[in-house]
Amino acid sequence: MRIKVNNVELNYQKLGSGHPLILLHGNQEDSSIFDKIIAPLALYYTVYAIDARDHGQSQQGVPMNYQLYVEDVAAFIRKLDLRHPYIFGYSDGGIVGLMLASQYTNITQRLMVAGANVNPDGLEKSEQMKYRVINFFQRKPEIDMMLNGPDISDAELRRITAKTLTLVGEKDCVKVEHTRQFSEKIKDSRIVVMPRQTHSSYVVHSLKLLNVMKEFFVEDKDPVAETDQVAEKSV
Repeated sequence: MRIKVNNVELNYQKLGSGHPLILLHGNQEDSSIFDKIIAPLALYYTVYAIDARDHGQSQQGVPMNYQLYVEDVAAFIRKLDLRHPYIFGYSDGGIVGLMLASQYTNITQRLMVAGANVNPDGLEKSEQMKYRVINFFQRKPEIDMMLNGPDISDAELRRITAKTLTLVGEKDCVKVEHTRQFSEKIKDSRIVVMPRQTHSSYVVHSLKLLNVMKEFFVEDKDPVAETDQVAEKSV
């Protein structure tokens, strides 16, 4: 399916019924990384798996940065009139999820991020070096983004009101301690370290998070008032 939002055409998959759940993929990937888990999740939620701009089957050759990704997802939610969708973001998708929940504080009640970092120093030195070498020989805007961003401040993290679960692999290229430190800045957050897992092993083409997601993404007893969640952007 395709939709035009924020002056860009995005491709997305929609499957299932129930409370809306948005899946956001990582850098240089697309929504196909969720191929194994979408159908099982669709038994419980209406799943929306979005290809980010200039990724997958979404519009190519357009400007890209983390803030544009955030505005794309906010506009997607607004256009489809999704009421407080749950959000799962992996890697860069997790970065987008954190920024979205910080800037639009009423947009979601539950946010799960996996393998996300809030600044480039959150990546292991070996990972940074690998991508510097790749970028030297084949410069890509997606890699520039990764090496030079994001820059999510403590104050921005403290603005997040959604119940948040941060995941990181025990053998992740994102530092476990970095994940622990930024998770502590979020008021209603906890961290889970995935034993023996790498950055991608428990997310990409995997069912390993199915039970974790089912347990975390549940209706709150006292839902947020039905206001225009996307219009109320924090500054």
